[in-house]
Amino acid sequence: MSKKWFAALGIYVGLIMICIIAVYAVPSLKGMLDRSYVAENGSLDITDKASAYIVRDETVYVAGKTGTINRLAETDKLVKAGTRVIELTETDKGTTQKLSDTGADAVSTRYVAIIDELDDEAVVTESGKCKKAGYVSYFVDGAEAALGTDKLSELDKSDLETYSARKAVETPVHSCTKGEPVFKVVNNSKWYLVFYLDNAKAEKYHEGSYVSIDVNGEAVRVQVSGVYKGDDTAKIILKCKSFFDGFLEERKLDTTVTVASAEGLMLHDSSIVKNAEGQKGVFIKNKIGKHLFRPISVKADDGENCVVYSDIYVDENGNFVETIRTYDEIVEQPTDEDLKSIGAVIKEDKADDQGSEEGDKK
Repeated sequence: MSKKWFAALGIYVGLIMICIIAVYAVPSLKGMLDRSYVAENGSLDITDKASAYIVRDETVYVAGKTGTINRLAETDKLVKAGTRVIELTETDKGTTQKLSDTGADAVSTRYVAIIDELDDEAVVTESGKCKKAGYVSYFVDGAEAALGTDKLSELDKSDLETYSARKAVETPVHSCTKGEPVFKVVNNSKWYLVFYLDNAKAEKYHEGSYVSIDVNGEAVRVQVSGVYKGDDTAKIILKCKSFFDGFLEERKLDTTVTVASAEGLMLHDSSIVKNAEGQKGVFIKNKIGKHLFRPISVKADDGENCVVYSDIYVDENGNFVETIRTYDEIVEQPTDEDLKSIGAVIKEDKADDQGSEEGDKK
């Protein structure tokens, strides 16, 4: 055979090899680029770390006479209105005169500033009885009047920081001078937690909804009382009823606020799109690699991942909707062709839809 014949044969074989690569290698490469993942069961908590300020209604009782003290109610004990919290026995006149002569019956310097701050909101008692029900405390700091629940709208972050830094002082144990604080009663009906988040994170809080806070490792259900947005940050107020150990001595609580907690199929937010009707969904790959749109209903979303219902869910009109199933293969990022097939406008719209996800989920 001539060299020309061998050259022609080589070219022919080369063309066949190119065809083989085109038929087999290119589709494989496309499959590698067509990324997907499997929908599996999981759980998701939507949380925020918060340094929250405690606001509650407290009444400080001051002695109406100089005398000896006998504490009848234990600290942190819940008492009814009219309960005798302490027994206050007036010092006999001779002893009182001697105290007056030495100046020893003047209000102790440790309480002077506190009494000045309480002003006329302190309640004078000679009987040692409380006027309203609540929890008993024998510690005061002077912030009781300023941090009442009726002051919530007036208090800003700097006020809360200032008052929360106060150190509580114990009231007299055995004897007191007229005008000194002798006990405090904290209203037991409700109290508030106030904390601040940037406006974007605050979007998921809605007045009247319920969240939970972590208190000593336990989840406590509380209600969102208000969300007040500023230029950059939002003031969030939670209404609470549960009391905990050490509550009466604390004015600040470092906690984790859980806005939503759900279990279901886990999805990446980048997979979620909307069709022409505004229905959220994802594309799944069937056995032959075709992309099929499936509607979804989101339970909770943290901005990157979400938990959705599986198999079937009920939409807002009461209709049963077939959705994704466990181990469905989810298309990571739908193509322009996928989006056109469901009437989506442009691919860039998907990012805007995801930005409003947190506002839609509750």
